[in-house]
Amino acid sequence: MNRTLIIGVAAISTFMAAPRAWAQTTQEQPAAHDQQTPPGMVMPDPQQPATASPRPSDTTMAGMDMGAMQSSKPAADARDTDAYSDGYVNSTLPGYEMADRLSVSKVLIDEAEFTTNNQGQGFSWSGAISNGPDNNKLWLRSQGLKQAGEQLDPESSVEAMWWHAQRPYWGSLVGVRQDIGPGAHRWLAAGIEGLAPYWFDIQLTGYVGDDGRLAARLKATYDVLLTNRLIATPQLETNVYSKSSNDRKLGAGLSNLELGLRIRYEVERKIAPYIGFVWERSFGKTADFRRAVGENPTERRFVAGFRIWW
Repeated sequence: MNRTLIIGVAAISTFMAAPRAWAQTTQEQPAAHDQQTPPGMVMPDPQQPATASPRPSDTTMAGMDMGAMQSSKPAADARDTDAYSDGYVNSTLPGYEMADRLSVSKVLIDEAEFTTNNQGQGFSWSGAISNGPDNNKLWLRSQGLKQAGEQLDPESSVEAMWWHAQRPYWGSLVGVRQDIGPGAHRWLAAGIEGLAPYWFDIQLTGYVGDDGRLAARLKATYDVLLTNRLIATPQLETNVYSKSSNDRKLGAGLSNLELGLRIRYEVERKIAPYIGFVWERSFGKTADFRRAVGENPTERRFVAGFRIWW
């Protein structure tokens, strides 16, 4: 019993003396900044304010020529990228052309319609065939009107055009025009075609005829989406001539003005039946020619047809 008590008192005395020994050991150790530092290393003085050291970019990049870093010229000993292409350059390898260099064909029958008015029934058409890449295309386009018991409308024609892109939404046209029907003439043609602001599709073409006449044709259309598939398309067309043509029954000056509205339903994107109404008015001597054969200078037509492309 006495032996156990002696051992307990000794353990308590040792435990009470341990904190004092640990405190003395801590006071005898030097401060961190007083310790010996490795050769070549300078430790900051805690009594002095810290100063910013220069950034590597301020010293190592100050004398570098930024123009040299941005140069796009290859090195003098760079390998020729076309050395093993067998004469093919960029996108000329068949089957591997860039998208805007692909030759794409398209057939658009914009109007194939039956017409009816107080003078009888008839048939009207307007369409184009194109082939070529995005910036150069060959166009074949035609339009015309044939009323029952009458000759072809004097504006009926076929045109072969070369279209060249000038802007993202505009291109120039150069080609020839051949009239269809009695008294047909040939014309040299030049003009522009494109998408005007607010999505108006514009065609403006000038002509020089083989008889010395000058002419111009303006067509403008605009698609109004009533729904994603039901689309209303107002259209304007007018023709101007410098001199009268007795064989084609066309007068000098403003020959005609045609306003139309067609509403189509796209059963598929490539097939769309439509109905519409067309108002046309002849002016000047052209109106006189029509009166001379018993026709009204003002014509109203109801139309129904198909718009197809592929």
